Amino acid sequence: MIAEISWSEQVSFPILSTMIVLPLVAMAVAWIIKSNRAVLWGTIAATLEFGLAIYLLTHFISDTASLQFVERVPLLPPFLSYHLGVDGISILFVALTALLTLLLILYCKTVSTEIVDERPIGIYVASVFGFQAVMMGIFMSINLLEFWLLLALELIPAAFILHRWGTSRGREKNWALSRYLQDMGGGLALVLAAILILGWRYAEMTGSWSFALTDLLASPIAKAAQVPIFVLFLFGIAPRLALFPFHAWLPVVAQHGPLSTLCIFLVGLKVGVYALLRFVLPLMPAATEEWKGFVVALAAISILYGALMALLQINLRRLLAFAAVCHTGMLVIGIFCLNRVAMEGSLILSITFGVAASGLFFVMGIFYRSTRTTFLPRLGGLFDATPLLGFTFLIAALSTMAMPGTPGFDAAHLILEGAVKTYHWSIAVAVGLGSVASAAFLLWAFQRAFLAQRRERSLHPKKIKLDVPEVLLAGAICGVLVGIGFNTEPWIQMVYTSLDTLSQRFETSLALH
Repeated sequence: MIAEISWSEQVSFPILSTMIVLPLVAMAVAWIIKSNRAVLWGTIAATLEFGLAIYLLTHFISDTASLQFVERVPLLPPFLSYHLGVDGISILFVALTALLTLLLILYCKTVSTEIVDERPIGIYVASVFGFQAVMMGIFMSINLLEFWLLLALELIPAAFILHRWGTSRGREKNWALSRYLQDMGGGLALVLAAILILGWRYAEMTGSWSFALTDLLASPIAKAAQVPIFVLFLFGIAPRLALFPFHAWLPVVAQHGPLSTLCIFLVGLKVGVYALLRFVLPLMPAATEEWKGFVVALAAISILYGALMALLQINLRRLLAFAAVCHTGMLVIGIFCLNRVAMEGSLILSITFGVAASGLFFVMGIFYRSTRTTFLPRLGGLFDATPLLGFTFLIAALSTMAMPGTPGFDAAHLILEGAVKTYHWSIAVAVGLGSVASAAFLLWAFQRAFLAQRRERSLHPKKIKLDVPEVLLAGAICGVLVGIGFNTEPWIQMVYTSLDTLSQRFETSLALH
């Protein structure tokens, strides 16, 4: 049973609900205003939300594995309750969501220049805040049925953004939207089936239904019953992980969807990684142990396949999409090492990849405003035109390569240590190859886009002028990556206790089975 600390014991107001309601209010205001003034109000709201995230971090107690700032209100007893809480597994995802939303609002001017016909920018701002509210709820939910409902609700702003702001037109954009909804919808059906079976098993043992994580952990189920639930859950969240071979929607959405907005949320925020750590491992430890070899094999294939496909791309959008597939393999291997050290590495690396990948997509979107292309053969010389963007792209790329001085370095080292401890050295080599491959395809892309000689001078102005919000955006990404890179210890300490408790609970459950 996980202990809970009520919000009233830590802060003077229900901060988690406030962090969900504030984006909803901002969404309503932006939808009503519709004009460019919505960007100003959106910036204020996103800044307040980010301030609340910092306030949450400062009041978070890192030396306990208890759920903190808990809010619990029965809605449809015994099936559904409004049950929110955060711990070391979720706290950094909440902060990352607030940061990326603020950066997206700063990016609004660039988005407005990508729009071909008249579409009020306020609608875009409202869509971003709607997405943020849903993501906040996902990372705070403790009730599995509530978690699933929010996963389903996420499809609405995602599909709306893809439909209205996709850079392709007609059949190609409709194909991307259809592919995204099919893959995510199929995954949602499998996850729902797994959750309903968990609730039914709990009802068999206790006589009452519940989908609260705390209740389900208090009544563990037998190994034989865990396996089908694990399989449903794993294959249900695999598309969100973009794990091979469930990744096919991502290159399509990256190529035909908005240049940055949708990919920032879908790639930057690792909902699949969170679901594995929050629900799958603690609820189904025996099945996880039995299936870990299969999952690690898929992850190793994802690393090699993603790297190879990235090297073959000439479109930077698709290259970054396959880079995400490669990086996902590294994260999944760390999780399924099933020890604290590797899980720490995966969690910190998820946050690092979130900021770094967002930086890469932001840079791509900003220079697309002037070049109107993301095809590498048509690019070149962009570093001369915009040194700040070139530097930001390089810092973000180095972070995904786990270079010293970036937050990915310590995180990747932890994954390697955990992989050697749990598996044969060959798995550690696969993780290492992932870092090497990242260096290969991202530095290759950097060289072609920013350093190579221009082939079509008409595509490039002599100087790409950046507005103040875009300068702040680039500076924030570099500052966060470099700042955390040279001081990762506080962030590791923040997740240490929760993951240590998860690891111990996992080992205890295995011993009982």
